[in-house]
Amino acid sequence: MITAGPSVTMIGLGDMGSALARAFVGQCHTLTVWNRTSERSEPFRELGAAVAKDAAEAVAVSDVVVVCLASYAASHEVLAASEVSPLLRGKVVVQLGNGVPTEVKAAHEWFVEHGVTYLDGSIMTYPDQIGTDLCKILVSGDTASFDRCRGLFDCLGGDIRFLGDNPITSAVVNSSALGFLYVTAHAFLNSAALCEAGDGPVDALVDVVGSWLPGLPAAFGKYARMIETRSYDEYGLGLANGAENLRAILDYGTIAGVDTSLFASAHRSFESAMSSGHGPNLAAVIETLRQADPRRE
Repeated sequence: MITAGPSVTMIGLGDMGSALARAFVGQCHTLTVWNRTSERSEPFRELGAAVAKDAAEAVAVSDVVVVCLASYAASHEVLAASEVSPLLRGKVVVQLGNGVPTEVKAAHEWFVEHGVTYLDGSIMTYPDQIGTDLCKILVSGDTASFDRCRGLFDCLGGDIRFLGDNPITSAVVNSSALGFLYVTAHAFLNSAALCEAGDGPVDALVDVVGSWLPGLPAAFGKYARMIETRSYDEYGLGLANGAENLRAILDYGTIAGVDTSLFASAHRSFESAMSSGHGPNLAAVIETLRQADPRRE
């Protein structure tokens, strides 16, 4: 059930910002919108939202300001303007821009300096899934402000996951997840190149890899528990077998004329983990990836 919430301004009406605004308007909130390109605002007037003439008016009229611009630099340019920044004091800013942790940290420090409470969110879905059960957004920052804005987030549907009061946490998880996504796609394309080089059908490769995917969350859950305890003796994919298989794949790739540098990097990590003696499970590879960190000592 969506509960009543504060007045809201939406700054930024690109594809994602417009999807957010559509989810807000007509629900439980008084919505004001503003976009640098004013024609993107007009459809929301017809839906019942107020259209601010400029960023200063947009900020002034609402308790909560939601920002979804192309970059954190663009967001800062708008909100740090001399006619806007004084109007932010005492308000809640929710930034949904998928920034990296360093950008979020800098943004949070600026907002605190200017008397603003801050929530940072990472949208893990497409614009057409906003407001549906498929929506997934990670949020972190001021806990009291998240509770105050719970009705606002309810409008977005799906899984809105609050990760605690450290504002960078959502960006840390988002950056890590995107790293997994892009490297996984790269790994598939490397594998497809190996398959193609031997005249193998790539669609058969897709079938095999696809059959493994449903089991990955459970396997990664086991890895997470081993990572937390730093004990890698649990049964599962073995380092020694993995290193042996990768060595053979590297030899084949050389003969086939395929760039195997991604697999070579994995092989080096496997060999390093084996020589370090942390345990036989593949999850022990994380010990070769960690930099010196006194928090883990």
